[in-house]
Amino acid sequence: MSKTKKVSSRKVGLDIGLAIGRFFLDTEDLHYGFWPAGKEATIQNFAEAQEAHSTLIIDHIPDNTKRILDVGSGSGNLALRLLNAGYAVDCVIPSEFLAKQVQAKLGSNSEIFICGFEDMPLETQYDLILFSESFQYVKLTESLEKISKMVNPGGYVLICDFFRRNVPGKSPMGGGHSWAGFNELIENHPFEQITGKDITRETAPTIDLLAKFNTDVVTPIADMTGEYFLDHYPKISRLIKWKFKKRLEKIHNIYLSGSVNGDSFAKFKEYHLLVYKRKEE
Repeated sequence: MSKTKKVSSRKVGLDIGLAIGRFFLDTEDLHYGFWPAGKEATIQNFAEAQEAHSTLIIDHIPDNTKRILDVGSGSGNLALRLLNAGYAVDCVIPSEFLAKQVQAKLGSNSEIFICGFEDMPLETQYDLILFSESFQYVKLTESLEKISKMVNPGGYVLICDFFRRNVPGKSPMGGGHSWAGFNELIENHPFEQITGKDITRETAPTIDLLAKFNTDVVTPIADMTGEYFLDHYPKISRLIKWKFKKRLEKIHNIYLSGSVNGDSFAKFKEYHLLVYKRKEE
C-alpha cells in the first residue's frame, strides 16, 4: 500500500498567507514590507510597503536581463510586474493552489513549475534567477550548484532574503541560512557580487507589525477559544493540552509571548539584497 504523502506546512502557510493578505491587508504579495526611514509600519501602509519591496528588487535587475526564473513566486504579483516590464518570466512554486493563481494571472506567457527549486529541470537557462524570500527554504549547497548550471554565462542571481547572524543566544524566530556559511560557500562558485545592500533596518518593522497583530488579534481569539472549549468540553480540552503541551508551549513562546519583534529580528537576523554575476567562461 502506497504511503500517503504529507501536506507540507510551508505550502499550507503560503496558501493561508494569501487568503489573509487578500481579506485583511488588501495585498496579494507574500513577503516582508520595505519601510524606509520615516515610514510608519501600520496595517494601512502594509500593501504600500510590500509594493516598495518589489520595486526595490526590480530596480536592481541588471540592464541586460531578458529571461528570468522567479523561484518561490508566491501569488505571482512580482512575476506579473516583471512580465509587464518586458521580461520573459517563468516561475517555480511548490504549492498547487498558488500555482493555479499564478498561471491565471500570467496566462500562457510563462511556464509554471510546480515543485521545489532543487527538482527543477535543467533544460532551460536564464539571464537571472530571482529569490525573493525563497532562498531561506532551499538546500544551500545543492541549490548553488544548480544555479551555476541554470544561469547563462554573464547572467545573474538576485537574492532578497534574511540570513542568520553569528551571535550568542537563540533566536525566537527560526529560518534563514547562516550568513557566514553562505558567503563561504558562494566563494566556491563562479559568481562575483555586484550589489550588496543590508536592508535589515528597513524590513524589521514588518515583524513589529505582525507582533502587534498577534497581540491584538490572535492572542484574544486564542484565549477566548480556549476558555470556550474548557467550559464546554473540559475532558477533551485537558487531553489536548496534555497531549500537545510542548507544541502549544512552543507556539505560545514564538508567536504569542511578544519575544518575536523587530528588535529580536535585527539581533539574530540580517536581511540582504544581493546581486551576483556569473563569471564569463
